[in-house]
Amino acid sequence: MAISSKPNLARDLSVDGRPQPAHDSPRRSLTQSIAWRLQMWHAAILVSVVVGLCTAWFLQARRARLNEIDAELTSAARVLDGSLRGFDLRAFDTTERPISELLAADDHLRLSLPRELTDRRDNQPEPYFGIWLEDGRQLKSERLPDVFSLKPSQSQPEAPERDGPNAILREVRIVGPAGSLILVGRDIGREIAELNRLALRIAAFAMLILAAGLCGGWWLARSVLRPIAAISDAASRFSAADMSPRINVVETESELGQLATILNDAFDRVERSFDQQRQFAADASHELRTPLAVIQSQIELALKRERTSEEYVKTLTTCSSASERLSDLVESLLTLARLDFSSQPTERVSVRVDLVAARCIDLMRPVAQQAEVNLRSELEPAIVSGDPKQIERVIFNLLKNSVAYNRPHGEVLLSVAVVDPSVELILQDNGIGISEADLAHVAERFYRADKARSRVHGGSGLGLSIAQGIVERHGGTMQIASQLDQGTMVTVHLPLASNRPRDSVKEPVDLISDNSTTARHTGTDPLR
Repeated sequence: MAISSKPNLARDLSVDGRPQPAHDSPRRSLTQSIAWRLQMWHAAILVSVVVGLCTAWFLQARRARLNEIDAELTSAARVLDGSLRGFDLRAFDTTERPISELLAADDHLRLSLPRELTDRRDNQPEPYFGIWLEDGRQLKSERLPDVFSLKPSQSQPEAPERDGPNAILREVRIVGPAGSLILVGRDIGREIAELNRLALRIAAFAMLILAAGLCGGWWLARSVLRPIAAISDAASRFSAADMSPRINVVETESELGQLATILNDAFDRVERSFDQQRQFAADASHELRTPLAVIQSQIELALKRERTSEEYVKTLTTCSSASERLSDLVESLLTLARLDFSSQPTERVSVRVDLVAARCIDLMRPVAQQAEVNLRSELEPAIVSGDPKQIERVIFNLLKNSVAYNRPHGEVLLSVAVVDPSVELILQDNGIGISEADLAHVAERFYRADKARSRVHGGSGLGLSIAQGIVERHGGTMQIASQLDQGTMVTVHLPLASNRPRDSVKEPVDLISDNSTTARHTGTDPLR
């Protein structure tokens, strides 16, 4: 599995190297599509953000421009207010002559807008202004639009709405000396047009952002979901008939890449499990067929013609041995099935491992003497919590294995010690040992390191599998170390019992006498 320098999960995640199609299933409606739901949420959020930001942008630009105009007009009105304070406005109240006739030429000049506002070089309309006395008479005005009028009942002139949607005039009103009214304004049609053009530019920019965002969101959603389609396709094609489909993952750092890697590992484990089941079924049928074939052939041979009583006894003895082996094999298979079905021991009591080990040594001693193998033990008091029958079976099977695969005048040492927080059981022999190639497989079901010798000793290849399953079921571990022609050492660790009252400790039980004869107990059923 390589890592691409330019990872693209949508491209890298495919089934068997073939990129998967990006279309949705025709049976799935848009409302059921995760891609469409993601796109709708993304579109709603994007539209809200873009519209909000662009609206705020336009309103801020409009406010800034109008504030600039208002500042300009307010400054002009303040100039007129300062000029107006040099006049005695009360004197105009006692005459009926037109006020414009009472103002001298210099007065007209004094009551004028600053030249920087009237002499504009940016082709902007010149400002207008008007000054009214407190009684409503107009003192002076310049370029005042015709829309202004003064009714007798009014003290201030009418003017268009300043901030309406169609307003093109902007003005400022202040109260001058002696209750006078000063109004300064100008046409802002050009500014309104500029703001409208700005609004169009902002709208076009917003549309581009929305289009790019929606397209990018759709592409991203499809890119994210396309690997899921590849995963679904691989999972749907994975079956007992075809376990080869895998998800091709190149980019492994993303969440989907890690998920695909985990699924591929799960597929591998399932395939290995199925392979083991197939192999187990094939090996089990082969092992069962052998004693059945022996029984059938012996019976057929005996029925072909009349036999002597000695020959019938010999045939029956052979059939009895074959049936006994068949019974052992069936019992081992049932034990494995029970171990696979449950992860906990059926019974949990305090068990003296040292006493169980001593009993197993006593039971194996006749077999060891017959094989010229010396049994030794170093046993310390140790208590574990578990099933006494299963623990005895582990120790007994390991002892049989060490004796059966030892050499004449060999030695087997069984030791039990407390290594807090566990009980350590070590079984060491100086027998024929196991090759490095076989050592990794000796715990597999029906595996025999030395098939010829296993057949001689009647081994089925299930002993180590049963022993390891029982140990793991008790929460322990079993490790095997061996060198060819040097010997083998099996180390078992079982959790030390936390509560160890003496009256609750179970003594070792004769686990084989419950189901078979003593001959089977001392017989050989090697684990290899």
